[in-house]
Amino acid sequence: MTARRTPIEAETAEQVDTPARVARPTGTSITAGRLSGPHTRAEAEEQYVAARNAWTAAMRLASSGRAADLASLAITQEAYEAAAAERDRWISGERVAIPIQPDTGQHGVDAAVGQELAWRRVRASESKAPGILGRLARKLRGR
Repeated sequence: MTARRTPIEAETAEQVDTPARVARPTGTSITAGRLSGPHTRAEAEEQYVAARNAWTAAMRLASSGRAADLASLAITQEAYEAAAAERDRWISGERVAIPIQPDTGQHGVDAAVGQELAWRRVRASESKAPGILGRLARKLRGR
């Protein structure tokens, strides 16, 4: 049994050369996304064009209103947005800076003592509300 197509679907299928693969990160980690993404600016441009063509083809097919075509449009739009963002990142040439914290010079016991003193300063700065219980607590502590 062959599937029947509307004239719009048949025309769209003949006119549009839909790419077999639209680049999308396969993993959930940043590293997996970087490994599967483009490695050069030309690859980013190529993937952007492929995603754009697939998205426009999906928009034409989605005019039928079928749920499968609308779902396909949503998927290709998501892929197009990811490819556009990756292309913009390559065009901007922006480098990501990783801040490096200077070494504090405290190691071992010195670091532990410094943390304890900092904790005591925080605890000492907490003041009780004025009142009978607050005054009673301060007298008991000797302040």
